[in-house]
Parts: sequence; structure tokens; C-alpha cells
Amino acid sequence: MNNLKTIYILLFFCLISCKKSSELKTENVTLNKTEIDTSKRYQRINIPFYNNGELVGENEAYVSKKRDTFWNTWLFYKKGVIDSSKSKFFDFNIIGNKKDSILKGKISLYSPADSIPKSKISSREITLVFLQKENDSIIVKEIKSNKSTIEFDYKNFENYGFEGFVMDLRFFKLDSTSDKLLLNRNYYALDTKLSTNNVYVELLE
Repeated sequence: MNNLKTIYILLFFCLISCKKSSELKTENVTLNKTEIDTSKRYQRINIPFYNNGELVGENEAYVSKKRDTFWNTWLFYKKGVIDSSKSKFFDFNIIGNKKDSILKGKISLYSPADSIPKSKISSREITLVFLQKENDSIIVKEIKSNKSTIEFDYKNFENYGFEGFVMDLRFFKLDSTSDKLLLNRNYYALDTKLSTNNVYVELLE
């Protein structure tokens, strides 16, 4: 297990040394387009996996200065297509001009639990939490939903970047008993920058 962790760490430093990032050429806020800032606590990286030259998997991870790793998403591919029966991931973007005070955010969640019939789901609660500026203070904004996709407004301030997390809880009915439920949990850290001090990563580890 330690050898595997060492390999991931070496891959991380290779990716960092080889990657050449540049500032956004457009005014749209986009993921994975910012320069690496080694003063930040975490670096967000993607690690691909190949089998005979074919991409078979890709994971997103947060790596801290202490070389601790939080695995955020897991993608498995079949012939270049995401295998949704095994993958746990999300689509996340914030759209708008950086000079605008209000931007539009959207997040969609995916997991193997999506294949379970709705008739088996007793309840579902998705909670999106992120930092937001209100007047002269930074507050915690919380949005709840029972749907896989959440659209929301985000107040851009001082090019701070988006930091937050999303939690997806699903309670399933068991055929064997009527008074017990099975809980399926998925947590994801959210950022618009590769280098981040996202305070929620440590809570999710």
C-alpha cells in the first residue's frame, strides 16, 4: 500500500513539472485553466490509467504539501466511453464574465447508484456548500436539492475563485426488511483552481 502511495506521489511531481499552464485567454471562468501556485495547501491533479495504450481510468485527487492525498473522483472507461456503472464523478462549471458580479453555476452528479430504480429510493438529499461574499464578510452558502443537477448564482469577488463541496445522500429500501434503510454517500470537493486552500478538503478526507 505504501509503495502504491509512493507511485502516486511520484506521478504527481512528474505531472507538475511537465505541465505548462497559462492565464485564461477568455473572460469565462473555467476549471483546470489556472497557474499552479505552490504557496497553496493543495494541488488538484488528474491521474490517467492506461492498458496497452488505451485509457481505462482517470482519477482526480487533491495532494497536500504533506503529501496526503484525497481521492475526489473515479472514472472508468470502456472503449473510450465512461462506464457509469463503476464511475463516481461530477460535471461542474461556472459561466460568466469575470467582470460581472453575478455568475451562473451548475453541477451534475453521477455514481453507480444512479442505476438503482427510483422505486427503491426512500429519500435523497444533495447539499451544496460554498464560500460566498456578502457585504464585507465571507459566509457559508448552502443549497439543498433532491435532484442530480443543481443550478445556482455565484457572486464573484476579487477573483477569489470558487471553493466548496457537495454531499449526496441516498437512502435505499431493503427487500428483506421494511424498517431498515441502506445509505449511499458521495462527497466531492469543488474548486475552480488547480491550486487551492479549500478548507473542506480536510473535512472530507
